[in-house]
Amino acid sequence: MAKDLMSWAAEQPDWVKDSLRRIAVATDYSVEQVDADCILDNVRAAARASSSAHTLSAIDASHLGNGSGETRRTVLAQLGPVQNVDRLACGQKLRMAAVGITLVYGENGSGKSGYTRIAKRLCRSLTADQLRGNVFDASGGPMRVQVRYQVGDDAVTDIEWDPGTPAPPQLRQISVFDSHNARLYVDSENRIAYLPRELAILEHHGELCQRMAARFSADEKVLVPRLRGPLPAGYTPGSAVSLMLAKLDPKAPLLPSADDLRNLSELSDVELTELARLEAELAADPVALAATRRRAAAVLKRVCDVLGSLRDALSETVGDTIASALRELVQAVEAERIAASASFADEPVANVGSTAWRILFEAARDFAAAGAELTPERLPDATGDFCLLCLEPLTPPGAARLARFNDFVSGEATKRADGARNALKALLAQVEQVKVPELAVVEESLAGYGQLDATRAATVAEIIKILGEFELRRSTLLDERANPAPTPDVAALTSTVTAEFARLEEEAALLQRSAAHTEALDSMRVRLAELKDRVKLANDLETVLQRLGDVVEQRSLIGCQAQVATRSISTQITALRKQLVTEELERRIAEEIGSLDLTHLPFKVSDSSSGGKSLFSVGLQGASTVKNNQVLSEGEQRALALACFLAEIGGDDARYGIIVDDPVSSLDHLRIRKVAQRLVAEAKKGRQVIIFTHNLVFFNEVVSEAARAGDAAPLIKTVVAKTQSEGFGVIRENSEPWVADLNARIETLRNRAKELKSVTDFDTDQYRRQTKDFYSDLRESWERAVEEVVLAKTVVRFVPDVMTGRLKEVTVTDEDYRTIFFAMKRASERSGHDMSAGRDIPQPSPDDMETDLKVLDDFKIELGKRRKATSATRSALENPVGAPLL
Repeated sequence: MAKDLMSWAAEQPDWVKDSLRRIAVATDYSVEQVDADCILDNVRAAARASSSAHTLSAIDASHLGNGSGETRRTVLAQLGPVQNVDRLACGQKLRMAAVGITLVYGENGSGKSGYTRIAKRLCRSLTADQLRGNVFDASGGPMRVQVRYQVGDDAVTDIEWDPGTPAPPQLRQISVFDSHNARLYVDSENRIAYLPRELAILEHHGELCQRMAARFSADEKVLVPRLRGPLPAGYTPGSAVSLMLAKLDPKAPLLPSADDLRNLSELSDVELTELARLEAELAADPVALAATRRRAAAVLKRVCDVLGSLRDALSETVGDTIASALRELVQAVEAERIAASASFADEPVANVGSTAWRILFEAARDFAAAGAELTPERLPDATGDFCLLCLEPLTPPGAARLARFNDFVSGEATKRADGARNALKALLAQVEQVKVPELAVVEESLAGYGQLDATRAATVAEIIKILGEFELRRSTLLDERANPAPTPDVAALTSTVTAEFARLEEEAALLQRSAAHTEALDSMRVRLAELKDRVKLANDLETVLQRLGDVVEQRSLIGCQAQVATRSISTQITALRKQLVTEELERRIAEEIGSLDLTHLPFKVSDSSSGGKSLFSVGLQGASTVKNNQVLSEGEQRALALACFLAEIGGDDARYGIIVDDPVSSLDHLRIRKVAQRLVAEAKKGRQVIIFTHNLVFFNEVVSEAARAGDAAPLIKTVVAKTQSEGFGVIRENSEPWVADLNARIETLRNRAKELKSVTDFDTDQYRRQTKDFYSDLRESWERAVEEVVLAKTVVRFVPDVMTGRLKEVTVTDEDYRTIFFAMKRASERSGHDMSAGRDIPQPSPDDMETDLKVLDDFKIELGKRRKATSATRSALENPVGAPLL
């Protein structure tokens, strides 16, 4: 039996209990940054075994019962109007029913997909499409989407959403299924969307731990190069200083404190006097002289390593690379200046686009990014947006000016200049990290060596001189205005120093063998070595304390990573999921597979935990492992993906909304009907169901199934269309695709002709587009008349049945043909064909439109009367001929 969340939490460190509490009471279980920072501090304190600066409160049962994770149902009420998104027409509102089905039809190229892409960015989706502006219009402004949604019984929230900013978290309750998501459902593991509260809290805790672990790991990587560098050398083996420095290791059981190191490096007046006395008494002592040589050899080895490192880090190649990057920056900045001059020559203030101006602009962008997950690419530049500097709404001229600023900063010239700045900055940062040892410290460390003879004193002087030249080289490389000093030639000095290693060791060995040994004399030698090491430690103290701080920080970071490891979280999630979710999920998937008639294929549901996340997958249960898409047909893949989607969201008791886009692609007619039945069934449960489709058969199936459901599944039909006059994404609310019956079409066209009565200029592009739209729909209405009136719906497009019984109403005369032929000819001239210059007939007036529409209306009325008479006559043929009576 798996432990419940409270039992598991009781066994965890205090910071974990506090983290679970913060997550449980957070909106949508997502903690604010201030809480995340507190949890981070608590982890650091736990890793150091110290007290946290924050008050830690453990999760309890009340947090599970009354948590404020937003579980009230959110419904999407409206998308649009939109600005500068996917060429969608402005001023359009795609409204959704809060209860039941919103059925949206749009042909390919109508703009329907633009709205689904917006929905995927706003709502929960396995994939998120990038929203783009009008790619055919380079002058387009910022993208904006008006979004309306309602949480529970609250008032409807109305926002203007910038796609460059995060979507409202409440909309993440609504799930989206489309062709891109279908591939992921078929081929990849998917995160379980709706979980019991205990699992949801654990998952969010696991995600938080992963983010903290990544941060701790990144911080530790910064320390690694510094910890690889050697500590100062030249200390006597076995001395108190050597033993203490040996403890500066992350693996050491106990680290020395900073006070321990400082105390050891400080000599009292008495100890300084003692040091002077011992040095005088042992000035000619072979052991002391041997120790001086060994200490010098160790320091010289370190000097040799430092010279090699400096030679490589400050080489001529490095200088040439920096010079090349500097030349590129100069050229890029000049190009940027020319671009700014061309763009901002008429601005009221000079130097727009300059370095000082860029600092101001970047500060405003940093301010805009404060608290956001994503840094906005552009500052708000729509009329009415607040200026981030003066905090006043932008006027149209101000918005246009800020849009030009945004375009300039995102332009190629600015990008090149920014790239050059960043490249040079990275190169200079590498040089900045190069540290040349302090000359005074090196000179002090080699003082004893230099006193041995004049030749060695000259070597010390050469070392100091070369190090000074390296410092000059470093400083001139960092100064863009200075000519870089040459890289010192260290070959000869390195050879001399290397040769000294062997000579010093040989001299030390000879001196050591010639030394006399008594207990008192050896004690004095040990004491002198100890005091000299402590004096040297005082010179090296800053470096040693830095190493101590790095080791302490690394140990802390290693401890932090151990604290936030997700293995135990994943184990608990697995146990709870098996108890609370997986069996139920597997049952739902099996039911959905059955409902979509896929039981002929053997599927197996698998589940796993990774990084504190619950995942599931559905695969073929065969003799060998193979991806589903390599075996299943396109239709079977789409049906399986939809089954997984419906099963996944089926575990949410709140009945959160779903959005499905073209769910029946590649499906046969039988499964199309089954999909329609399933989606209507979801609406009957009280779920908001929004369906986008370009499939008329599926459209009719959903309408038919909703009609059977009655009040349990109310339905609103909307059409997304493309027109010549308005463009893409034109919304026709409470409407059908242009398959409405003939009466509805005639009424629509009559209203459109009346609306054009006020037009006086018939020679405008807008009127020509409106005329073309009218006659295109009139021509389609004549086609509908043939189907509905002439043939009496004996054969109907997108309906599988042939109604042979209606043939009794069908007659077609030569006059009928003549009327249809010339009416279609006139409509086609106005809509379907390019007019030659020789037949440039004038634009029809609204009166002409009404006249042409009246021909259709009269034809419908007359043929309707004749159909009744024909039906009566032919009905008599269905009965036997009456026998006469005598």
